[in-house]
Amino acid sequence: MPDPVRDAAVAAAAAVRRLPYAWPAPPDADAAERDGVGSCASKHALLARRLDAVGVPSLPLLAVGPLVPAVLAGDPDLAEGADLVEVHECLTVLTPWAGPVRVDVTWDPPLVARGLPGGPWDGWSDTPLAVGDAGPGWAVPRDGLRAAKEGLRRRLYGPGERDVRDRVLAALSRRLAAWRG
Repeated sequence: MPDPVRDAAVAAAAAVRRLPYAWPAPPDADAAERDGVGSCASKHALLARRLDAVGVPSLPLLAVGPLVPAVLAGDPDLAEGADLVEVHECLTVLTPWAGPVRVDVTWDPPLVARGLPGGPWDGWSDTPLAVGDAGPGWAVPRDGLRAAKEGLRRRLYGPGERDVRDRVLAALSRRLAAWRG
């Protein structure tokens, strides 16, 4: 049976998913909307805004998994970060029709076609996480999201690892942009 709210939520997720992934990028919805590209942070901030607009609430979700995606594990340009984790942002979408559903729109369709985890959201099911589904996750308040994410990074990264993470993420972003052509 058609459900206009569910259909609008699924359409919002599809539209944000189509925005190309880019890093670095400011972590806010305005930046993703203005620039037409975004990181996990800005794309999910934009999705949260669009879901709110159709009456579907969401909560930030932090997940931890490999910094280097499995499909690129042997890439020499990313080897420096092969053993590091990434603190990743996505959403728990609080649907009235299916309860809480995890939604991750980080990787755009051309990147998913190349083997990165992801895919369209059907409105009912959890989507794969950009960092893989094996790691832990934490729900955090929207108004404390940045502080919570940085606190988790301080706990997980040893001396110098944040710098390595940033270099590897920049190299990964360049590789992904090249995949898109």
